Amino acid sequence: MIEANDQTFQSEVLESDQPVLVDFSAAWCGPCKMQKPVLEKFSAAHPNVKVVMVDVDQSPRVAQQQGVQAMPTLMLFNGGERKAVAQGLQNVSRLERMVAEA
Repeated sequence: MIEANDQTFQSEVLESDQPVLVDFSAAWCGPCKMQKPVLEKFSAAHPNVKVVMVDVDQSPRVAQQQGVQAMPTLMLFNGGERKAVAQGLQNVSRLERMVAEA
């Protein structure tokens, strides 16, 4: 998994040549901490999908630009476009559905 911030979001996510699943979270967020092992499992099973973490406290600009209002918020981007959004703790099968439906 890759960490992105206000400065690297464009290159890591919007300009990526593969689908990107972005986890908008914060260090103090309990559900965000529970989401991390799910994302690690998903990432290991789906090497064709780039998984990127964005800490909303350290990257408030990109969080605001993407309309993040709750955490965790997961967004799937493909070709620079947001294709799906899910708020709250998600399981691997839900993440797989997001990718399949996009």
